Amino acid sequence: MRTLPDGRRQISWRMWVLVFVAPVLMLAAAAFFALQSLIVVSSYQRTEGEVVRVYDWEGWNPLDGETRDYSPVFRYEFAPGDMTEASTGQSSPNWNFEIGSRHTILFDPAQKTDVKLPGFEQLWALPVTIGVLGAILVVPALLAAAALLRWKRRGREARA
Repeated sequence: MRTLPDGRRQISWRMWVLVFVAPVLMLAAAAFFALQSLIVVSSYQRTEGEVVRVYDWEGWNPLDGETRDYSPVFRYEFAPGDMTEASTGQSSPNWNFEIGSRHTILFDPAQKTDVKLPGFEQLWALPVTIGVLGAILVVPALLAAAALLRWKRRGREARA
């Protein structure tokens, strides 16, 4: 930001980047993770998996503090006659499933990788959380942009 000798005020492009970088990056990340979840929902196959193991360990999160986290391993039929095992690749205090219990899972038919649980927690919690934070950050960015434009306009008014 600078004021020229004739009283006009200029705002550098760097200032606009500083104002909008956080909300734009957050909203872009939310869109990226939402797209990943849409790909999972549209291209993964739905099947039923049997819990064969549940790994557990002590965890922590900002809402609950200390927790017990669980990561179930499912046995499922990857292809006709081809049973395989895979975990979700994530953990949650909500996934303390009984050994032998059966749950709907999603798996990538192109490769034996992690499976997904078809619920909000694994598919949509991250993009929604990041999207909400990005939307919240838009408010101060817009206020800062309005303040910058007001500052620039006052330079023109002082000249007139």
